[in-house]
Amino acid sequence: MVDTTSRYSGMIRLTHALVAVAIVFQLAISLIMDHPHTKRPMTADGGMYYEWHQWVGLVALGVLAWAWIYRLLTWKRESQGRIFPWVTVAGRDALARETKQFFLLRWKAIPVDGALAGTVHGLGILIASAMALTGGAIYLALGPQNAVTPTAHTIMDLHSFLSTFMWIYLCGHAVMALWHQFAGHGSFTRIFRI
Repeated sequence: MVDTTSRYSGMIRLTHALVAVAIVFQLAISLIMDHPHTKRPMTADGGMYYEWHQWVGLVALGVLAWAWIYRLLTWKRESQGRIFPWVTVAGRDALARETKQFFLLRWKAIPVDGALAGTVHGLGILIASAMALTGGAIYLALGPQNAVTPTAHTIMDLHSFLSTFMWIYLCGHAVMALWHQFAGHGSFTRIFRI
């Protein structure tokens, strides 16, 4: 077993934990909240949950913005390029090799912290960022009266569309973390060591 805990700074692990908690909260509350609509008013409870969704979403946007700034400032020192391996020729080659191993079911040949794992984490950051940005745009487009304009409606549709990918990512990420834990990689020890 390779201990890669030292590869992730406390700041990266903290922002990962905060974003993970925010995503789980946001997806869970989205199942019970109401949202502004042109033809029907929000219920009292549904409106309250929507407000929570807004505020937690804005906090998540702030955390993600800080995480991006931190990642850019520490790009080389903390090897941030590993979460976007496809931006270099060597990274694309490694990603192609590992993806081939994945489809050939040679999972033990795939490095725990390789290009494929990095790509998965990078995609998660991109999806979460897109969700937070569209959520922030909805907040601005609706204004204080929660007026659903055509622009706000379009952004709300995009936000809803992206949420499907966030659900798929979250479920897949949880399943893979469990698989890695049972394969003896100590995933939970690495994930929850803040």
